[in-house]
Amino acid sequence: MIGAGVSVLAGLLGLIWPRPVSKVIGLELPGRLGVSEFRATYGGLFIGAGVAVLVIGSADAALVLGAAWLGAFAVRVVSVVIDRNASRENLAGCAIEFAVGSLLVLGR
Repeated sequence: MIGAGVSVLAGLLGLIWPRPVSKVIGLELPGRLGVSEFRATYGGLFIGAGVAVLVIGSADAALVLGAAWLGAFAVRVVSVVIDRNASRENLAGCAIEFAVGSLLVLGR
């Protein structure tokens, strides 16, 4: 449930404060469409997935959301290697994605 709660919280931050959150994660939002896209992806998807796990309350739902977080972690690690981008922000992203994904997968 903690991992689902973190997902909802991350989504709320992306929904309510898209520009400041995008700057923290190193993205630029080009115009209103960029803001809408950020709200939908970093807001809506995270909120919807987290709320679904909280409402459904099953280990299988947590596993699916955990797999998504761990998938993001795995691809970010690949990106760190092939893009040679071991920035502080990227490594922090790895740590967060791994921690939240692990909470969801192992907490089942």
